[in-house]
Amino acid sequence: MAEITRAIRHKRFNFSKDSPVKFVIETKIGSQYTLIPENCSLTGIAGYASQPLSNDEQFDIGDILPAAKIIWEGHEYALGRLVIRNFVKKDEKTTLGFSLVDSKTPIDGPLARYLETPRDEAAVTPYGFELNPDKFSIANFTETNQTNVDLFAKCKQFSIYFNQWEKMPKYQYHTVRTPSMGARVNLTRSRPNGRNDYLVMGSNDYLGLASHPEVIAAARNAIDQYGFGSTGSPLTTGISAAHEELCGFLAKLYGKEKVILYNSGYTANVGFVQGITTAQDLIVADILAHASLQDGMRMSSATSRFFKHNDPKHLEKILSDQRNQYAGALVITEGIFSMDGDVPPLKKIVEIAKKYNARTFVDEAHSLGVIGPNGLGGCEKFGVISDVDVIMGTFSKICGGIGGFIAGNSDVMDWLYWLSRAHMFSVSIPPSTAAAALKALQIFTSDKTLLTNVRRNIRHFVNGLRSLGAPLNPEHESTVVPVVIGDEKKLGQMNQVLIDNGVFVVPIVFPAVSRKTCRFRFTVMATHTISDLDYALSIFEKAMQKADFTFKKNEEQKEALGATGEQGY
Repeated sequence: MAEITRAIRHKRFNFSKDSPVKFVIETKIGSQYTLIPENCSLTGIAGYASQPLSNDEQFDIGDILPAAKIIWEGHEYALGRLVIRNFVKKDEKTTLGFSLVDSKTPIDGPLARYLETPRDEAAVTPYGFELNPDKFSIANFTETNQTNVDLFAKCKQFSIYFNQWEKMPKYQYHTVRTPSMGARVNLTRSRPNGRNDYLVMGSNDYLGLASHPEVIAAARNAIDQYGFGSTGSPLTTGISAAHEELCGFLAKLYGKEKVILYNSGYTANVGFVQGITTAQDLIVADILAHASLQDGMRMSSATSRFFKHNDPKHLEKILSDQRNQYAGALVITEGIFSMDGDVPPLKKIVEIAKKYNARTFVDEAHSLGVIGPNGLGGCEKFGVISDVDVIMGTFSKICGGIGGFIAGNSDVMDWLYWLSRAHMFSVSIPPSTAAAALKALQIFTSDKTLLTNVRRNIRHFVNGLRSLGAPLNPEHESTVVPVVIGDEKKLGQMNQVLIDNGVFVVPIVFPAVSRKTCRFRFTVMATHTISDLDYALSIFEKAMQKADFTFKKNEEQKEALGATGEQGY
């Protein structure tokens, strides 16, 4: 029998004990059974069989029964088709629960006299939902099988849930920053002591360059020269001298022939994967590849396969078994993975790809500015920049801005310029953004203290978390520091302590990660002081005590990390 999932339901009402109402169902083989109704909602009904069910009947979760009706005191009301949502057989009693497909239960009509309304819910109407945010999460909306013929019905349910969720203290997914910048910002949200200042421990601005005065000046100067926007796509009016200078700098930085720009890292990934592959090709990606890469794979007509996270042997098995069935092949991985902050064995992956005549693509979004001798990312760390066919990066991490780029040989870049839909049909980043990104990159390559500081801070923060029991690798080298809690309720309790004490890090929940690996995704900045990090660690320890949380054994934690397809931010 299929697994029962927690359904998002309308408010339920119990039938009174002396109710004359009967509930008749017709099965797929034409049999009829009379059930005693126990409770109902606007879109569902449950009851127990008044006689034994035939052994010939199959009642499986998800099955659709062709007809049902309610009868009482000479009256009859047709319900139409039903979907089996629950089936429990205990001793001699069989209880079944159903969702309605073709009609609604007449709760606010003739059945009302036979229904009991809880005293504490006197104002409840049949149109409400059981959507307590402590009981449900976003995951339930993706798991629930919708049977309503109205495409937008699920949106109404989610809206009711969301309106309750966002009023709760633990909700932190629409946090408004007032004028402020850097590692400490001001928010519209007030702390219990009345203060509005917060230490940011979840920013993408890893090097703190978004608030660097020279970067701000470069953006301001470009606005004075070019105006507010780019005014078009790259193929029309969207290219300026600022864009060209940025592309040239990046191509020289990576030793590649050419670079093209996209207006985000997301569109760069989607645009490349969809633009370069066809139905005759094979794509093999790490199972934890970023959501944008996986979306690009969905949009591509190529065949997609996934290899186990950071497992070259599994990659080789897939290529060995399937490579000769396709024309071209593309292997995808990342320099640093955005949710777990780990580094893949790039040298081995590139060797395997070459062995099977497959091209390689490395997403350096989270590794550029962090790892490698000069901070150029995973490809530099493993000495494979020249061997990797295409390198992707963003300006949202190393520069604290927005935009993405693809670097490779000129043949591939010319193809993408004309045939990558995300490039052709989307507006360019503004010249001011290009100028600011260029200035940030120039500062990064000339000022090695940024790299020194961010690496010092990573070591200090990771060691502090390890002292609290967090099963982190002592050699962890990413600014992304995942701290898996695995319990959304405790995650919420801990987050409340952090935010009340001025530590701003957004808890990561489904669908970005699985519910069993919900976490805090701390990010360390080069501009954090040691005092900042020590304060964050002390408040996190306080949060652990408040939620009565302790870390699992390292083996259990490592098994949970990355096991279910985290896709990143």
